[in-house]
Amino acid sequence: MSLTRVKNLLMQMGLNEYQASALTYILYLGEVKASTLSKVSGVPSSRIYGILDELVRMGLITVKPGRPATYSPRNPEDVAGALISNGIRELKERLSALERYAKEFVESSRDIYLKGAKREVVAPLLRVVSVGDVSLEETRKMYTTAKREIMVISKVFEYLPKVFEELSDAVKRGVKVRVILLDPSKLQEESRRVQEENLAMMEKEFGDRLEVRFFPELPLRGCIVDPEGNGCALFLVEEPGVPLFLREAAITTHHNLVRALSLMFELIWEKSEPYRRQAS
Repeated sequence: MSLTRVKNLLMQMGLNEYQASALTYILYLGEVKASTLSKVSGVPSSRIYGILDELVRMGLITVKPGRPATYSPRNPEDVAGALISNGIRELKERLSALERYAKEFVESSRDIYLKGAKREVVAPLLRVVSVGDVSLEETRKMYTTAKREIMVISKVFEYLPKVFEELSDAVKRGVKVRVILLDPSKLQEESRRVQEENLAMMEKEFGDRLEVRFFPELPLRGCIVDPEGNGCALFLVEEPGVPLFLREAAITTHHNLVRALSLMFELIWEKSEPYRRQAS
């Protein structure tokens, strides 16, 4: 029963049936030859060497060269850690591919979008995008098209260097920019350092043309653009412990929702502590 349970857990963690069977019996038997492992695990002899090579490449077992070679398990903690690392890498690769295909899809589908429609399509209240390259590209577009105002809510504004050019252009166009950051006293040392670097960057580039304030708790992060006109907003809620690349952001162009988010921003702004600029 224990062997079956371990095998099933390994399959839940991403291994196929042959990989899970082989690894389960290596964990059980210790150092073992491929021929012996094939007999006890049920992995066909024609597949066993390929399966063992895969387990070695994934860092789940070790191999001792010889005639014949023998295979040994890593301890359960190392196996679990390696599986988690492999899973994260695969998720990142999958996400990167999706973002790449999504960009190509958007460019390709513009030529056919609604060309055959017989009635006007109502835009959805929210459009969900992944956090990362896609949300950054959407943020750049929002900064580029801003006409009157940009409102930013962020913990440390960690993505500032990646949108700096678009933000700078907006300020030069006369767009009003206000930024609410998390109170530095609520940040860990590394996050506080990043926030300080970004504050110095903004102060050097924008001076008093950009206003910054601090607040001790931020219910969401994102930006709101031109809430009094044809505005838009991009936001994501706080999810402590969830890696950024697994999170999603929402984009809306619905006037009432953009306006509601801007009112929330104004309430936080009024209760926020102004940033004390460094003396020249």
